[in-house]
Amino acid sequence: MRNIFKYIIYIILITLFFANTSVYANDIERPNADFNSIELHSDYLLLMEKNSGDILYEKNGFAKMYPASTTKILTAILVLENCYLNEIVTVSQSSISAVPPTYSISGLQAGEKLRIEDLLYILLIPSSNDVANLLAEHTSGSIPAFADLMNKKAKEIGLKGSHFTNPSGVHDDELYTTAYDLALLARYAMNNEKFMEIVKTPSYTIPSTETHLEEDRTYHNSNLLLSHDNPEYFYEYTTGIKTGFTDQAGDCLVSSAKNERYRIHFSMPKRWLPR
Repeated sequence: MRNIFKYIIYIILITLFFANTSVYANDIERPNADFNSIELHSDYLLLMEKNSGDILYEKNGFAKMYPASTTKILTAILVLENCYLNEIVTVSQSSISAVPPTYSISGLQAGEKLRIEDLLYILLIPSSNDVANLLAEHTSGSIPAFADLMNKKAKEIGLKGSHFTNPSGVHDDELYTTAYDLALLARYAMNNEKFMEIVKTPSYTIPSTETHLEEDRTYHNSNLLLSHDNPEYFYEYTTGIKTGFTDQAGDCLVSSAKNERYRIHFSMPKRWLPR
């Protein structure tokens, strides 16, 4: 199996229509998928139905793990709730310099001025760590202050197994979460229309700036489930959300899929692709 996520969601959606089901919370029918018949390579996995919050499947769903760039889901929500989309932000050198070597950056230049809206697209689509730092500085004045805001928001949402120390997901032993918490976070985030719009966008071109006059900077979504150019991975029901990777976390995915009736959040951190 080259795409375990695509296969699982396919099985679930097929089951929703053709398997025997029973009624559960909010008058939604519980899928009766046989997960025991699927070879799962993820160390941590949790599947949640959005409307009810019911857990459809979990594997080590409440165990501590590292979230990598799926951390940016919380960062984006805090920016959306505390800033205006048309606010102008000046790129700081500190936001760029704070990103460790080997971690992804956007290529923005210190001194450039961009709207919050454009920066959110760069944050979530190519997963730029310098933009995460920049948005944290703009929102709270500093990265540590923003981390405090992240932890306050996490408690408000109901995340009980998580702790955040930076806005990007750059590895820190004290930055951790659980698959269940990520599913809760996704459920909360996908109630924000702008967030939903961004995370399902396959690519985004930012406008020119006074520093960069060409409109030639197009960023492509790291979530290949949204990419028509990758039929091996593309899945038509996908509506987001965020990928991530660090050496310590492995490959991470928080995703969502829906058809006319069902919305499913799929939190599969650490090595979600077959080994």
